[in-house]
Amino acid sequence: MGDSLEVFVSVIIPAFNRENTISYCLDSVLNQTYQNFEIIVIDDYSNDNTINILNNYSGKDKRISIIKLDKRSGAQYARNKGIEYSKYEWIAFLDSDDKWEHNKLELQVDVIKQHNFEKLLVIHTDCYYFDQVNDITNVWNTKLVHGANAYKRLLEEYGPTFPSILTSKEALLKINLLDINTPSYQEWDTSISLAKICNFHHIQLPLFTYIIHSEEAISKNKTKDIDGYLYIINKYKEEIIKINGISCWEKHVEFVFRRSIDFELWEYALKIKKLYINLKNENISFLLFCLKNKTKPEISHTKYNAYKNKLYKIIIRKIIWKIRLYFKQ
Repeated sequence: MGDSLEVFVSVIIPAFNRENTISYCLDSVLNQTYQNFEIIVIDDYSNDNTINILNNYSGKDKRISIIKLDKRSGAQYARNKGIEYSKYEWIAFLDSDDKWEHNKLELQVDVIKQHNFEKLLVIHTDCYYFDQVNDITNVWNTKLVHGANAYKRLLEEYGPTFPSILTSKEALLKINLLDINTPSYQEWDTSISLAKICNFHHIQLPLFTYIIHSEEAISKNKTKDIDGYLYIINKYKEEIIKINGISCWEKHVEFVFRRSIDFELWEYALKIKKLYINLKNENISFLLFCLKNKTKPEISHTKYNAYKNKLYKIIIRKIIWKIRLYFKQ
């Protein structure tokens, strides 16, 4: 693997039926200015010409390895297989329909060296967002997830995407690899887990292109989107409230409620509305606990007073109800 001061990277690419995109994806890695890498492509039981294209590439470059799964298993499972198979200590991810800028790895490796080869490190970047349907390219600036604020920030909102991330195999093993049960927003879930143990470094340059394809725009699984968001905010509910306060949890619920309406998923909207009502009751219980224990909850003064007034009304209604019962006897 070379000198201990050299950095070698395992590039992990899950692929399913990507015969039209896998070539430019692989070319973007092979054309990197930094060449100390291996490429591991995990074919997720494709039934098109993807595997033949992959075999052609691996025949020309020994740094490319192909893992062919014997059943459809999903991108997270495929990424985990790649991590387990990898031989280098640094891991980068790329989706099989996206592509890197030519200096992406070089700039990230420079950061590794600046941090004295610290293993508990996540380096991520901004990206170009290419809408193939409308032929529009924009720069997407990832919210600043950097340094000590990373965990708190990631509990507040969505963070880095997989193609931007470079981290160590050691860090990924410490979080027990990637959660295969996450329906969507998988990189957000992974970033939150990594932020518990890692230092984050944000390179504020677009170093990969995220491509929205015409067929993807039509067939986007909207229920999977909502399921994924709900999965994550429920998975980290305690941490969200503990670190960022109840208002942050409320914000997430309101966001996914409005998103379900935008997607015209009315059953989901009703389900989330019920969750939000339960949340309000939860807020009252939490406030009651705070009042009893003479502690101030992590919410704004205005919202605190609103909850307190609501609590008083509930208590007054209960007192009136008990008085009426007494006089009826």
